[in-house]
Amino acid sequence: MKKLLLSMATLALCASASAQYIIVNDELPISANDVEKITYEEDEQFESSLLPGQLASDPKTTIFSQALQLTGLADTLQTYIYDNYIGGGEKYYYRSHVRKEVAWTNENRFKMFTVFAETDSTFKANGINNLDDLKAYAKQVYDEAYPEDASVSDPTDRRNSLNRFVAYHILGHGSSYWYLTAYDGTSQGAFWLNTSLADMSAWYGTLMPHASLKCSYPMGKDKGLYLNRRGLRNGPDKYGKQIRGAKIQTDGEKGFDHKCFNGYYFHIDSLLTYDKKTQDEVLGTELWRVDFKTLSSDIMNNADELRGNYLADDSQATPDDSPNPKNGRNYRYTWENIENIKGDSARNHSGLIARRAHLYFWSWQGDDVQIFDDFDMTIKLPPVPAGEWEVRMGASSIPTRPNVRIYLNGEVTIDSLDMSNGHYYPADWNQNYGAVNITYEYMIEHPYFNIEKLDEPKIFKEEDEFGNVFDSEFWYLVTDIRSGEKMYMEVEPIYRTENNGRYYYRFNATGIDPDTSKPLDWRQRIDQYVLEAEKAANLAMYGTMRSPRECTVGQRQSIFDLDGMVRYPLGRIISDGKSDNYLRIENLPVVKYNGNTTEAQFDYFELVPKFVYENQEIPEE
Repeated sequence: MKKLLLSMATLALCASASAQYIIVNDELPISANDVEKITYEEDEQFESSLLPGQLASDPKTTIFSQALQLTGLADTLQTYIYDNYIGGGEKYYYRSHVRKEVAWTNENRFKMFTVFAETDSTFKANGINNLDDLKAYAKQVYDEAYPEDASVSDPTDRRNSLNRFVAYHILGHGSSYWYLTAYDGTSQGAFWLNTSLADMSAWYGTLMPHASLKCSYPMGKDKGLYLNRRGLRNGPDKYGKQIRGAKIQTDGEKGFDHKCFNGYYFHIDSLLTYDKKTQDEVLGTELWRVDFKTLSSDIMNNADELRGNYLADDSQATPDDSPNPKNGRNYRYTWENIENIKGDSARNHSGLIARRAHLYFWSWQGDDVQIFDDFDMTIKLPPVPAGEWEVRMGASSIPTRPNVRIYLNGEVTIDSLDMSNGHYYPADWNQNYGAVNITYEYMIEHPYFNIEKLDEPKIFKEEDEFGNVFDSEFWYLVTDIRSGEKMYMEVEPIYRTENNGRYYYRFNATGIDPDTSKPLDWRQRIDQYVLEAEKAANLAMYGTMRSPRECTVGQRQSIFDLDGMVRYPLGRIISDGKSDNYLRIENLPVVKYNGNTTEAQFDYFELVPKFVYENQEIPEE
């Protein structure tokens, strides 16, 4: 039998591994059965491996490190483990729809952090040469944003301006560069998003109370990881907004990551603040699409194995429950041991199961969270700036999903939401080859157009691509009720069937301007109007709306086109920007489906500001 002498640091690092094996100093695993005794000794260098020590020893972050110490936040970053945590135990086996899977419980529960630190050169480029200069700058920024706290002089008080400045640079989980968004730096990593429509982004609460920041990775010549950036690729987004934000820098041969025992820190090239501009122009007027795993530091601390090898699948019938599963792990959490998410322990449920990413799963970014049987769960939402926000939930609808009751900040917003409801696509809407084709009856029943059949056709000469000139007959005059514009439109009787006494015709959305006799093309506007009508119909019938067009699964297939993937608008909240907001989801009585208990799935949430969902000039979709 072997005897091992482990330092405190080494022991803690290996404690997250499976209980069947022990890893010492990154060497090959040793079977626990072959170890007779473990002896501990104090590691005098241990504290220097924690985040405060690493930042203090970095010659590029002296000003930030001094501010970290003065505010007392260095004490927070000295912690690395939750005391009295009872974890491990047997693996949890379950069936998700048709797949048999297994989930692990962490052996230990670690406290991890991510710190974004301006370098001294970045500070100096902005006129900040020492700690006193930083105090003055922080006071200028945060006295404007929080004038009621301008007199708070104690730097350890969370309301103090310097404290706010430093705390806003810290996330409550540990993440390396390629885990701050869903993009992993590979060509496959862009599978989850159409990056011509949106940048890969994630939103996180910070240690500054009631303040979130945005991490995004735009493609194109400006690619890289930015904090509080606004735009699309190399230019403005569709709302015309473009703000560069702070970019994470490489540190020579060290690369992006500065890995510490209890997390990571990064160098950034611009000042990072939660000032009025950030609140109003970056975060307060943009839709947030929040993947479930980012809601809790405990789930994010397992992000590497939850991503795993998303290009590979385990056997559907036999889960890989080996000590080192080759494709990654699923994780199970109890309500007592997960940050920002709590539930009723008296109910009979599986706990929260975070499932690793799979390329072809019907879930955005390939991963999701599930709860089996009966549950009552409350989620602390990421902090949002002041204003009115709509809260939505994205999921896939299958028959095993439950009915749930929805509460926002303690008020019931939906008494019963059937999560098995998919999305209804009007049978008489058909979009082919870029042209919007829609039946006459569907159009006339919605208040977007007035359609008048003429007593005799209007005839115009047209020329095809080969130069042939011919006469075209137009029997309908269509008026856009919103704009008052008119168009002669050709209606094509593609088919004719009687349904409830009505006849259906299809027409193309191109025609002739009555005033100029020039061609008109209303495909884009009709596409938008049909989406609006469809959204209204689905909300009325099922409480659902289409999934977002830019999000993709598999080989970049838009989830917009998958009727089994939907969004549920859950209600609206009024944020004062200084209070917490909560979403409660209560399972209604459990119903069996083909012998399988109900399985609630939670994929992502959307936090949508009024600027987006009520914008008449620039439609959301």
